Amino acid sequence: MTIENTETFLKKFGYTFTRNTNELTVTIPLSQSITIDFSNQETVNITNKLNAWNCLTGFIKLELKHAFILNLIIGVIISIALSLYDLKLGLGVFIACSVWSIVWALTYKARSERFKQFLLKWSQQYSNVTV
Repeated sequence: MTIENTETFLKKFGYTFTRNTNELTVTIPLSQSITIDFSNQETVNITNKLNAWNCLTGFIKLELKHAFILNLIIGVIISIALSLYDLKLGLGVFIACSVWSIVWALTYKARSERFKQFLLKWSQQYSNVTV
C-alpha cells in the first residue's frame, strides 16, 4: 500500500482527505477522522479520532478509546453525586450513561473498522496496479 495508491482510492470513492507529507487524514461522517501514517515503510499505522461535536465527547477531540473511558468516568462521577441525593436516580443515570457510551463507541468503532477493512481489501486487490 502506497500513499499515492491510497489517494487514488480515496478520490475514486469520494472521500474527503488531507495530505501531510507521509500522512493522510480521512474525514468520515459523524465527526470522525481516520489517520493513515505511511512514514514507516514496513507497516502502515491507522488510527481514528473523534472530531469536535461528536455524540460521545461533545466538543473535545479525542481518540475513540480515550473518549469511551472519559465518558464512563464522567458517568460514574455524576452517578455517585446523584446517588448521594437519590440512589435510584444515580443508578438510572449510570445505566443510561453506560448504554449511551457503549452504543456510540461501538458505532464509531464499527465505522472505522469497516473503513480499514475496505481500504486493506482494496489495497491487496489492486497492489499491482500502477497509477
